[in-house]
Amino acid sequence: MAPNKAIEPTTVDGEPHEEAQQPTAPKDLRFWLIILALLLATFLAALDLTAISTALPTISAALHSREYAWIGNAYSVTSAAFVPWAGGLAHVFGRRVIMLGALAWFFVGSALCGAAQNMDMMLAGRAFQGVGAGAILTLTEIVLADLVPLSERGAYQGAFGAVWALASATGPPIGGALASSYWPALFYINLPLTAIVAVIVGLFLKLKTPEGTYSEKLGRMDWLGNLVFIPSITLLIIALCWGGQEYSWSSAHVLAPMIIGVLGLVAWFFLEKNYVEHPTVPFATLGNWTTGIGYMTTLIHGISALCLFYFWPVYFQSVKGATPVRSAVDFFSVAFITAPFAMVAGASIGALQMYKPQNVIAWILMTAGPGILSLVTADSPTKAWAPLPIPWAIGVGLLYAATVFPVLAPLPPALAGKALAFLVFLRSFGNILGITVGSVVLNNELAKRAPKDWVASLPGGLPSAFSAIPTIKHLPQPLQDEVRQAFARSIRIIWFVVIPFGGVGLILSLFMRSIKLQTQTDENWGVRERRQSNDPEKTVELSPSEPSGSGERAQQRG
Repeated sequence: MAPNKAIEPTTVDGEPHEEAQQPTAPKDLRFWLIILALLLATFLAALDLTAISTALPTISAALHSREYAWIGNAYSVTSAAFVPWAGGLAHVFGRRVIMLGALAWFFVGSALCGAAQNMDMMLAGRAFQGVGAGAILTLTEIVLADLVPLSERGAYQGAFGAVWALASATGPPIGGALASSYWPALFYINLPLTAIVAVIVGLFLKLKTPEGTYSEKLGRMDWLGNLVFIPSITLLIIALCWGGQEYSWSSAHVLAPMIIGVLGLVAWFFLEKNYVEHPTVPFATLGNWTTGIGYMTTLIHGISALCLFYFWPVYFQSVKGATPVRSAVDFFSVAFITAPFAMVAGASIGALQMYKPQNVIAWILMTAGPGILSLVTADSPTKAWAPLPIPWAIGVGLLYAATVFPVLAPLPPALAGKALAFLVFLRSFGNILGITVGSVVLNNELAKRAPKDWVASLPGGLPSAFSAIPTIKHLPQPLQDEVRQAFARSIRIIWFVVIPFGGVGLILSLFMRSIKLQTQTDENWGVRERRQSNDPEKTVELSPSEPSGSGERAQQRG
């Protein structure tokens, strides 16, 4: 295990960074408006991933369809699939134009969902939302890296982690509350907020943009890699969403897209590694041990966090008979613990300039937390179930901020953009895996434990058990108690399944290196600042990452 003492940052080839003495972005009104806009955009994108979960039965009933699962899946598929491409577009065309495009996709998707009159229109809207959300989450991480060096990013990363955690944790109860009154409001509320973010981004997010003609920029895009990656990862995610729910894992509906998807990803990796001139995936980062650990723990964190956020509310609604609004209150011990501890992690990393202790402590809690929560039974009183998820929630919160630092600390700032795009993809893919793992376990356990006559009464069979939760309170006794006990015992198995994930994360975290946090940003990006030159007809635009006097790199504009 590496010592906790920080060592000098190295590149992927083992050579030390050249630490340029560059001033950072001024913390003026424009800077804080950009940060505020990015925080709001992160909240919107993260919220729509989880808020839909408790609203699915209401929406599917209103649209006269039993395909409720794909309201969530369509968003997840496109969100994860387009993340790497969003990072590549931002690198080639600049941050602001791609962020504005992402906000436009999210706006249009939200409008389509709110106005949906049938399931086809809803799924189209959710797919549009997913593309926009994936790009938004990618760009917020990249722009933050452009503005703030890693050594100063602790508090900011904590704030973004807290917003992501708060959105993920409060999404299910918010979705349920809105769905119980007027479900289109779940989507229409995005419209004014997205417009506000777009205005701030358009007015204030003025970063340096890459040079070159439009055709030259198009030539720098990874067209071949993305044309292979996007359909391959989409097929794999579809197989994961179908497996054990709509179709059995051994059916051709699951095996065919899974096999094709995996083979496509293998072909994509080979093409990216050997033939693509400007690969989307930052292969230079994958050879670093600490960066690799950061990536793997980010994936595992996504799995564990979504199991907690998705299936702990299921306990309240299925076992305790809580309404969506009541489940929001019962969920407070998770929702209002996770976000503050994301800020604790970020602030402590910024103050101590160390990230390994926070990661190790968090993974200890991520391993022990699910085991502690498994003590909850159907008959547990409030004084038992309210505090028991807190250790797990603390671990989840800490890691929302902490996993970024081992990924970036060993890398030169020039690789931060692509490295962060890959991190966001892994986090999103981990979220999908978390929902899939939890759903498979829940369905398999209910198949063994649920009363057979209740399962037979479900219109869609066992896969529709989730949407049947609101009807449990109307079942006669003793059938109602039997169904509640079946859900409680099945959910308990989910917690047992998550424990090994935490154990793997803990082992990995012990081997990450403690590397000195960089004090510079990538000089190719950064906020442009205008100051008058000697010629009153011209101005000189400088990145704050460039020292004054670096006029050779300044861009002259009339």
